[in-house]
Amino acid sequence: MKTLQKFWLYLILIFFSLHLIRDLLQDIGLKNLYTTVLYKEDRSLVPWWYWVVFSSSYVIEILGIILAVISLKGGKFGLAGTLTIFLAAYFAIAWLVYWFLF
Repeated sequence: MKTLQKFWLYLILIFFSLHLIRDLLQDIGLKNLYTTVLYKEDRSLVPWWYWVVFSSSYVIEILGIILAVISLKGGKFGLAGTLTIFLAAYFAIAWLVYWFLF
């Protein structure tokens, strides 16, 4: 595995782990700087279909963590590593749509 690929996988592992913790803390109602950065309180303008298509952040985060670990343990980037790229792109697009369109 190349150095850049390994760096990417560790970055994904850290980002999705921190984001999963942040989501869990938000869901239990904890409010602090970590849980409120880049978070919108008003969801009234968001259409119902957005939550059906993009609201699976827990699934995306857990899947990203699992794929990164599989790729790192296996020692090759392969399909699991490539899927982390697509998950990160999907996650970024979902956030951009939420932040700038709604």
